[in-house]
Amino acid sequence: MTALLQPAGQPPAVVEQADAAPADESTLGQQVYLDLEMRIISGQLLPGDKVSLRKLATTFQTSMQPVREAVGRLVAASALEVTQSRSIRVPLIERPIIDEIWSTRLLLEGEAAARFAARNVPEEARALFAKTRAMRSSRFGIDFHPTVLGLMEWNRRLLEGSAAPILIDIVHRLHLRYAPFLALAMSVDQPHDPEFLQFTLHMQDELGLAIETGDVAAARHLRCADMRSFQRYLYRRMGW
Repeated sequence: MTALLQPAGQPPAVVEQADAAPADESTLGQQVYLDLEMRIISGQLLPGDKVSLRKLATTFQTSMQPVREAVGRLVAASALEVTQSRSIRVPLIERPIIDEIWSTRLLLEGEAAARFAARNVPEEARALFAKTRAMRSSRFGIDFHPTVLGLMEWNRRLLEGSAAPILIDIVHRLHLRYAPFLALAMSVDQPHDPEFLQFTLHMQDELGLAIETGDVAAARHLRCADMRSFQRYLYRRMGW
């Protein structure tokens, strides 16, 4: 399916008031980048979806240069790719690549959870509980886009709690590559599994408690256990 790439909400206001300085190309490029990044993270772009540079330029009322800059950054992060026909698309799903992404995430995100716990900042850990409560009160696993976005936002908050800039940057790139697979797997027409999904939210709460109490070993173990069980769930939805 080809994404139309209309920005969420209202188009960015790039036409300024008469007494304001016009936005420069670097600012416009950042706007386009953040819009595309959110569409990838939230599951609005699935594997194989194409990105129209011309439509983006029209939407953001800009020249092609900021669009090429933004798309180039995502291509460099392997979140988008250039096809043989020179079109831009979200990479197709390849099981060996997903396996490698997942095994790498297990190593790094277990470490991120451990570092979060080691920082001993209970007030930051409690932000995880808030995000889990929001998912629990929604139609988690039923409403496709809110489910994907909720999971990715929880992942982001956990990662940022590590306060490790290099680790955060590496895992964020993995999240950009993983998100379309998550969205595709969650969009597959399979029976709803509320028991497993509630178990996932319970695991999130247990991990939040370990981080809140500064239990480094438990935080690492719970993050890895949570990811392994969710990996099996998604693979089963994909028929793998």
